[in-house]
Amino acid sequence: MGRLFSLFSDHTIKTRLQLWISAIILLLAFSIIVPFYFIEKSNRLEEARVQLKQVIALQSLYIERWNQEKLDAIKRFALSDNAKFHRIGDLKREFQDYAKVNSEFYSITFVEPDGNIRTDRTSIYVGDREYYRLGKEKKSLVSGVVMSKDNGAPVITFSSPVLGDHGEFKGIVLGIVTLEMLNKLMAQLSFGDTGEVYVLDDEGNIVTASNRAENSTIIQPVTSEIYQRAVSNSKDHSAYIGFRGESVYGQYRWSQGKNWLVVGEITQKEIFRKLNELSMTIIIISLIALLLSVAAAVMIASKIERPIRYLLRATKIIQKGNYDYQINVDKIRKAPVELRQLVATFNLMSDRLKSNISLLEHSAWMDQLTDVHNRRYMMLEGNKQLQSCIYSGQTCSVLMMDIDHFKKINDTYGHLVGDGVLHHVASILRRYAGEDAIVARYGGEEFILLLLRKDAQESAAVAEELRNIILEEPFSKESLTVKITASIGVAEYSPTLEYGTMVLEDMVSRADHALYRAKSGGRNRVVVDTKRLYDEDDHV
Repeated sequence: MGRLFSLFSDHTIKTRLQLWISAIILLLAFSIIVPFYFIEKSNRLEEARVQLKQVIALQSLYIERWNQEKLDAIKRFALSDNAKFHRIGDLKREFQDYAKVNSEFYSITFVEPDGNIRTDRTSIYVGDREYYRLGKEKKSLVSGVVMSKDNGAPVITFSSPVLGDHGEFKGIVLGIVTLEMLNKLMAQLSFGDTGEVYVLDDEGNIVTASNRAENSTIIQPVTSEIYQRAVSNSKDHSAYIGFRGESVYGQYRWSQGKNWLVVGEITQKEIFRKLNELSMTIIIISLIALLLSVAAAVMIASKIERPIRYLLRATKIIQKGNYDYQINVDKIRKAPVELRQLVATFNLMSDRLKSNISLLEHSAWMDQLTDVHNRRYMMLEGNKQLQSCIYSGQTCSVLMMDIDHFKKINDTYGHLVGDGVLHHVASILRRYAGEDAIVARYGGEEFILLLLRKDAQESAAVAEELRNIILEEPFSKESLTVKITASIGVAEYSPTLEYGTMVLEDMVSRADHALYRAKSGGRNRVVVDTKRLYDEDDHV
């Protein structure tokens, strides 16, 4: 929400008006299109599911009937006397007569009880085939896709056992259908522009498809999710990547023996094509309305934007530091009354702004109680002047001063007297510290003095003078007189830093340590930091 507000607040009135109107139009369009789209999407998905279920049910029935017709034909041959009494010549003539009126079988043969298919020139052993095993168990079979031992092509087998009068196994009648036959059947079962029906065997191989374009002798392994759903009996109806690599919706149905799986698919594009076209029409209408609204917003905003520019330019001029800039009221005589009042208020504010800025700058650097600079001023501006002196080859010193027993003064006379004592000491420091000194209140009853162009010896003399003046000039108010003493620590500039990362920080820390020694040594005295002296001795 904050980012959205920032987006609008950082632009001109014209731009903001355009953005607001655009946002409203887009919001209205969004509130119409999105519910409409999802409702219609749900409806079209439900229609597609119903259509797929109907198609799958019809196609499954059609394929099962086709399978049953082929199996019934094989069973009739297995029940014939020629098969039962092993009259192979007559049985083959029956096969040939049937083939003349029904060409869907690639071949119909007789399997001997020993598992061989014998022809005039050769013998093929099929005793390892499933249909032979089931035949010996007196069971018929409609297989999945198997590879023909004759030519290595994928085929579907229909088999029925031949049984004697006493139920003894006397062979098998075997019918073979190539996938080309099934493909011709499936070619009649497509629906819609992209709707397609697939037949899979129980191992997940595509046996055929209604729009199958590839070579009919190729078995295609399934890589689609629909097969996994069928195996797990999943009720998931979401879209998935179909057999042809497109996003589709599908339904499935197993055959009665679960040796065939019929899958119907239709592409997501076809289901949502009309919905997408309708949605695109609504979007185009919304965009046209948006463009017209933006054009209207430009016309309205242009009428009020020009007077605002004067105020914007004036604020930029003030931002550059010309705080007393005034807007010429003659340029906005025709502006709305609200804008004229705003300009008058702006001019009044600019009159006062410069003086207020000066006061603020003064307050930022000054301690309000003592009227000397504060610690912030010392660490920023004082450090700049210190660096300037160091670069020019001049030395400097820092005095850290603490009013002795100040807490006792507060406890004895009250905080108002304590504040008076602080102000009194600050005034002494301002008067007697010298022109090259920067005086600041460091905090509480501590003061800091930066003595420019003075070494430790000269600074110690100044500190001693200030200590004596403070001692000789007690704080007086009406009939009350409060004697004051101060302890002072002195530290001279050293190029080798012992404390902190800045020269001034190092000098302040060393002066503070000297102040601590002055207070520990009895107070009311000046102590000079010895680091600089030791450094000079080491240098000598």
